[in-house]
Amino acid sequence: MVDAIHIHEDDWGLRNLYPMAAWPEVARDLAESIAATERNRAPDGYGWLAMHMIEAPSVDYAALRLRLSDVEAELSAIMPRVTRFAATIFSYIGSVEKDPYGSDDDRACCFGFDATCFIKIEPEGELVKTIWFDFTSGDAEAEQAMRRAFAAIDALVPSLLVDYHKDVQGPMGDPAFLDRYFAEIREWRAAVDKSIEAHQESDAKRP
Repeated sequence: MVDAIHIHEDDWGLRNLYPMAAWPEVARDLAESIAATERNRAPDGYGWLAMHMIEAPSVDYAALRLRLSDVEAELSAIMPRVTRFAATIFSYIGSVEKDPYGSDDDRACCFGFDATCFIKIEPEGELVKTIWFDFTSGDAEAEQAMRRAFAAIDALVPSLLVDYHKDVQGPMGDPAFLDRYFAEIREWRAAVDKSIEAHQESDAKRP
């Protein structure tokens, strides 16, 4: 069981859950993000000249009085609780040295297995303010756990999944949407693993 999760700081909050009531605002922001990706792309194709800042919707979980204790009770039955959560630049991942500009929370409200499968809760007192997650795992059991976690949250407050990595959005209560979403993640994971394997084989053949 993992006792800490450490991610790259650029991955913070790019995959989010929102109340369904926020969908119109979220849809506009995602559309603006997609447009900004093309508008701000560097002329040489490497990187961007400016970045889009994700705009939080006016309706969050606290506005709907979602209690932190209720979410904790549901998720603790599905995933291990992880209390230490860090987000830094790459050079500090796996290091005992702390990134002076990073985030290191030893009282985090997080549930998951590792950096490829977790849900992070941002509280506001006894309520939940926001919920975000990451899922890049190729493990079938991890996928099933994430699906169960999504269903548990959706049962408390009907919710929307928005992924700024994949530029997709959809209701968590729609099985067809989730099937497509996780299928895309699986395909991406398989491609990444194949690329890594090919690179390792190439390195092994070098004199």
